[in-house]
Amino acid sequence: MRHFTIGVALGLALASTALAHGSRELKAELRGENEVPPVRTETRGRLELQESRNDKSAEYTLRISEGVRITQAHLHCGQEGVNGPVVVFLAGHHDAGWDVDGKWISNATVTDENVVNPLCGATLSDVLEQARVGNVYVNVHSVEHPAGVIRGQLREPSRHDK
Repeated sequence: MRHFTIGVALGLALASTALAHGSRELKAELRGENEVPPVRTETRGRLELQESRNDKSAEYTLRISEGVRITQAHLHCGQEGVNGPVVVFLAGHHDAGWDVDGKWISNATVTDENVVNPLCGATLSDVLEQARVGNVYVNVHSVEHPAGVIRGQLREPSRHDK
């Protein structure tokens, strides 16, 4: 019984520490070779998304390097290697595009109201849960590549990524 009590106490301590440190993080590394079909480009990107404690919102930063005439960015519902529909708008649409080299979007917030297609779930929490199991990707579009110039799966970072 003593081992059980110690185990429960340790589990509660770890859980409260996790809650005290805030919410979960999801990241995506965006590359042209991840597009379907692949795109040859020097453009690269990274999305970092931090979920709120109540799963009702998430704050994100989107960085693009060597982006030429970038028009928009979205979360799409789809597994790696499979194209899927837009489920959340992150930025855009601007027909002429922006030339981006650095932080493009910083400290922006998405909520349930930003979910535009319920294919991966009707709420932001649902969409982010689908991301954790590999069913959501980030896609950045450009004038030259309107279907997408760089793409990456949204996932929880491994210990080596942090």
